[in-house]
Amino acid sequence: MSRFIAVFHEWHVHSRGFDVIQLEALDQRQAEMEAALIHRGRRGFYSNDFTLIEIDDREHLPRRLTWRERLTGRIQ
Repeated sequence: MSRFIAVFHEWHVHSRGFDVIQLEALDQRQAEMEAALIHRGRRGFYSNDFTLIEIDDREHLPRRLTWRERLTGRIQ
C-alpha cells in the first residue's frame, strides 16, 4: 500500500516556496481528487500548482525532498 504526498508551489513574480502535505488517500485517483480539493481552496492572488508523489509504505526518506523531486514528483 502506498502513501501520497502533495507538493504545492506558489509564485507570482518570485517563488513563495513549497508546502508538502501528506494525503489520506489510498490510491492515485483519490490522491488526485484530494490534492485538487486542497488546491482549489488555496487559490488567491498568487499562482500555484501541485505535484503528487507516491511513496511506498516501506520507504522512509531521512531527508527533505530536493527542489527537483518537488517539481517532477519523482524521488531520486
